[in-house]
Amino acid sequence: MPNSLSSQGVEGDNGRIDKMERNLVSDVAQIYKVWKEYAAAINDGDINRWLSLWIDEGIRMPPGVPRNVGSQQIHVSIEPVFDNINFEGFSINPDEVHILGDKAYSHGLFCTSMTPKNGGETIDVTGKFLTILTKQTDGFWRIAIDCFNTNAPGELYLPCSEKRLTTGKEVK
Repeated sequence: MPNSLSSQGVEGDNGRIDKMERNLVSDVAQIYKVWKEYAAAINDGDINRWLSLWIDEGIRMPPGVPRNVGSQQIHVSIEPVFDNINFEGFSINPDEVHILGDKAYSHGLFCTSMTPKNGGETIDVTGKFLTILTKQTDGFWRIAIDCFNTNAPGELYLPCSEKRLTTGKEVK
């Protein structure tokens, strides 16, 4: 019996899925919901909704700057982004979600178009992420550690013209 599950699904024995496998499927589905909510919060410019997806002791490791430890540092570091940038079509495409008890990791690709709120050129951004999530006592999964980086300009590994899993919308 597997103790993990990729985003590709579970094959049951003759079509039957036992309780452990059902729990894994449910956990993976909940993590996909976290990614959908993450993308929706960014697209809507809702910093509080985005912050609610993190544990209080979360660690965010953006490229080129020191890591942010704890909800206060994460809030202070991300607030200027939400204040100054409009995101359109932010989407997350996990390549894998791997459950390890009450911890999980997910890695994949993201894509967005960003426009400064005070005017300016829209830029398309693509990148990669590796995230560790923890299952809370309420059964919800929250982000514990998030590390990501962007691709070089023009390196659109993730086609922004495709319909994305987490937004269901066409992206420029």
